[in-house]
Amino acid sequence: ALRSKMVATLVPRALYAATPATTRGEGSQLSSTPSGDRIAYVSGKLVIIRSVTNPIDATLYNEHSSAVTAVRVSPSGQWVASGDSHGTVRVWANQAEQTLKLETVALGGKVLDIAWSGDGQRLCAVGEGREAFGKVFTWDSGNTLGGIDGHSKRIITCAFRPERPFRIATGSDDLSVNWYEGPPFKFKASNREHTRYPNCVRFSGNGAQLVSVGSDSKVLLYDGKEGTVAAELHAAAGKDGHSGAIFSVAWSPDNKQLLTASADKTLKVWDAGSGRVLRTISIADKPEVSDMQVGCLWTARAACSLSLSGRINLLDVDAGRVQSSLMGHNKTVGALVADGPSRFASASFDGSVCVWDAVRGTARSVEGKRGEGGITALAFLPGDVLALSNLDGHVSFADLKPMTINPAATLKLDGNCKGMSSAGDKLAVTTDKTVSIIVGGAVRVSAATGAAATSVALDPAGALVAVGTESGDILLFDVAGSALKKRSDPLKKHTAEITGLAFAPSGAHLASCDAARKVHAWELPGGRPLSTSWVSHRARITCIAWSPNGEHVATGGVDCSICVWSIRTPDVNINHRLCHDLGVSAISWLDESTVLSGGQDACVKAWMARF
Repeated sequence: ALRSKMVATLVPRALYAATPATTRGEGSQLSSTPSGDRIAYVSGKLVIIRSVTNPIDATLYNEHSSAVTAVRVSPSGQWVASGDSHGTVRVWANQAEQTLKLETVALGGKVLDIAWSGDGQRLCAVGEGREAFGKVFTWDSGNTLGGIDGHSKRIITCAFRPERPFRIATGSDDLSVNWYEGPPFKFKASNREHTRYPNCVRFSGNGAQLVSVGSDSKVLLYDGKEGTVAAELHAAAGKDGHSGAIFSVAWSPDNKQLLTASADKTLKVWDAGSGRVLRTISIADKPEVSDMQVGCLWTARAACSLSLSGRINLLDVDAGRVQSSLMGHNKTVGALVADGPSRFASASFDGSVCVWDAVRGTARSVEGKRGEGGITALAFLPGDVLALSNLDGHVSFADLKPMTINPAATLKLDGNCKGMSSAGDKLAVTTDKTVSIIVGGAVRVSAATGAAATSVALDPAGALVAVGTESGDILLFDVAGSALKKRSDPLKKHTAEITGLAFAPSGAHLASCDAARKVHAWELPGGRPLSTSWVSHRARITCIAWSPNGEHVATGGVDCSICVWSIRTPDVNINHRLCHDLGVSAISWLDESTVLSGGQDACVKAWMARF
């Protein structure tokens, strides 16, 4: 009786944040708190604010109804302004409660950039629209303070002079950099020195100068009060300048140097006085398209850049090198696997794979050629090896010391990989109609499933394989030497597609979930169901995993919920709503009480389960 009255809960423990969303050919601007120790960026419908020195120290803001496209922290650091693809700007408190101060429809289309006035009382938002491409308004009431006109196409970038007299500069697809004085703000002048898109404009911290950079590789300096061109840094630099489009620029804290980020996959440090390039920072020895630099930031605490891949590079500007990187995912996390309480691996649908330090929150990326399409499953193997199964039927093996895939060991199976499970050095992989046992990088035995397979699990002894099907049957195969023997009687309880299978660490139980929201636990070896079913999700269940002690089962679903079920007390369970924006797509356990989840928001989260 006492146990049935217990309140079971799931408490957030850690956030392994998504990396910034990027688009090839466009800049992705970063923002920071005034102290410079935390950066702000957008990823899908999220605004993420995280520490540059402690990656696991991060917060999310998820109140926008559409993709967030711009964010800027106020000069005081107390407020954040974020804009989305519907033209809405929200001003909210940079604190735990995230109190909303203002919500206003600033534009008729996507917000591309936001700027605060130096006193934190005014905002400028620019982007796409039907009647106007920019708006200046008060931060708390949304009252309009003049007009941002004079452009014939969308405005890409804007900057607010931090000192009085206030000025606003904008850069547009019409190739002009415009100048506005106020308040109320009125058009004063237009400059057309750029021959291709002016991607970024920024005032120096003291307001004395403005810089603009563009797709024409130009770096222009302007007088901060009058808006007249003062210098052409690209001309002074000559061949030392960028060879590709420049997407972003940032001033040094002392206003004497500039940092630029370019599609030529380099960053350059400029002397603002002479126009001389002081240092060139290369991102990689053999850079790829994903190494294009699309954003940068320079604060008193750190300088950083953003790669097209979403990787945030922390820079040692004086040494001219990348000091470290913040890695993660910016697409749906579709696979998770833990390797004890301090390490786990994750994979997203774009094929990126990260191995995480669960305590520090840092990640390393697995490099090397792999199959096409999304990664369906991951498995740690002896010898510090990570196995990856791709949707296109490839199974790859990564050596985690150099963090590279061994191309010679990659296997191609006879169909699309639907799932993978491991036990010791064995892998069980199922394609549409075949289940295979892989040992030592080679297929030892295969068997036809005789049905459309959807998922697979291998028991801890490596002696029994369970295969889920579209019909809801669970097929069992005994691993007998070099043969897979299919049992005559499948497990029948589900009436919808099996979406996940998992054996308990002891091998005494099998857990299964389906598209009709049901979870079953089976007693082995006989296959007796432990209960009629567990039903708590409100929509399709996507993933399932056992706790290391075999006492609890965790499931995640498209209803954004995580449920934790108890084998000992089936009537006591946890149902935690709104765990990930748009749905939970992967689940695992770090230890007996810590659940790991991955979602369509590209984040990985750790939760403490309390029964």
